[in-house]
Amino acid sequence: MFAQMAALTALFLGWGLYAFVLKPIFDMPPTARAQRPLQATESELRTALHQFVVASRTDAKGTPSIAQDPVIAAVQARNPGFRYYVRIDERIFGNGEPVMFQSLKLDRVVRAHRELTDAGICSQMEKIVDGAGGDDYASFHICDRLTYFEYRNLKNPIEPGKVEQIGIFDKLLRPFSGNFLLAAGGVFTIFALIFSVHILSIRRIARLARSIDPQRLDAKLPEKGVATEILPLVRAVNHLIGEVDAAQRRSTFFLSAAAHEMRTPLTVLRTRLELMDDGAQKDKLVGDVQRLTALVNQLLKLMSIGNRRDVTGFADLVAVAGKAMRQLAPVAEAAGVDLRFESDVPMLEVPGEETLIGSAISNLIDNAISFAPAGSVVEVCVDATGAVTVRDHGAGLGEGDPALLFEPFARPAASRRGFGLGLAIVSAVARLHGGSARAANAPGGGAEFIVTFSS
Repeated sequence: MFAQMAALTALFLGWGLYAFVLKPIFDMPPTARAQRPLQATESELRTALHQFVVASRTDAKGTPSIAQDPVIAAVQARNPGFRYYVRIDERIFGNGEPVMFQSLKLDRVVRAHRELTDAGICSQMEKIVDGAGGDDYASFHICDRLTYFEYRNLKNPIEPGKVEQIGIFDKLLRPFSGNFLLAAGGVFTIFALIFSVHILSIRRIARLARSIDPQRLDAKLPEKGVATEILPLVRAVNHLIGEVDAAQRRSTFFLSAAAHEMRTPLTVLRTRLELMDDGAQKDKLVGDVQRLTALVNQLLKLMSIGNRRDVTGFADLVAVAGKAMRQLAPVAEAAGVDLRFESDVPMLEVPGEETLIGSAISNLIDNAISFAPAGSVVEVCVDATGAVTVRDHGAGLGEGDPALLFEPFARPAASRRGFGLGLAIVSAVARLHGGSARAANAPGGGAEFIVTFSS
């Protein structure tokens, strides 16, 4: 957008330079477009003398000598008989006498003006006298102060090409292009400010959009204080969020209803299997039913956590982690794995429900035991920030994306027990408590899973 605005500004500037600068120059009559070299030199000389007079009146001590002016020096070099005279009150400059000042009887005007009682009366005069090769010139002005300059015997021009070019630019380019460029710059600045305001608004909306939890789509982007140009996009995104939330709720309801409906047939099936005669086939069927029942229970638990929006109460994170480890001690012993527990603090109270937090930590420990080789150690650590780290010394996570481990039914490792819902429950519990869950390859081998809770 900014590049497009800059391109349009460049086109606008190009059109303006052509319309207000180049075209007027091209449309000028040849005589006006190309001054005679001597006329151009006269114009430059008068400008130099006038600028010296103004500068000397403003800062007499800081103004350089008129003889150092490049135009004066160039004119004198080309015209050996050139004479000029400058007077500012009683200060005299130049290399000649005030011939025209005397011939025009300007000394009488000065005396008459000084006899006036009204200081607001001013007199001025400009006189051009045709010479043999060039014009003689005099400029007189008296009000509160006297300023006068004249020059004579200007016959030869200086650097005709350069003077002609400078004259054209002074008369056309500066007056027209200066105002136009100033206006174009102002318009561009206004566009840039408006653009910046819109960019800041878009970035704010983007930050809010990134902060929305995909599992909790009850939040919407704010529509108040949003620029009119961005408002349709914000409303479209809010509509999309509502549609996704509705679809997610329908999916969750379907899974939850399906899991509930499966409980009764599984209970009936298990009861009938218990009535069968003992044998290997019966044990196999009972085990299958138990696994299906465990899957249904985990689905219901995951759906229940996902449908909740807040938690109540407080729990001691250190005590909950220790309890979970003690409950899984028989499972670790059967697998030949030792459990080791460490805590940076004796007690750490976090907002949340003890049952849910304990379930999340138990799932992490159970997952670590399933990967830990016999004779190794699974380490459980609680730090003062509310993070629980469970590390095993198995084969590690491999090269896959660790975030996929927390997706439902994700089973990247063939040796993993269960249905791939344990870590999904961990992630759901962490989000419900305002925390997060992540996994990484541990230094020295193995994997570590970290779940955080806001303390």
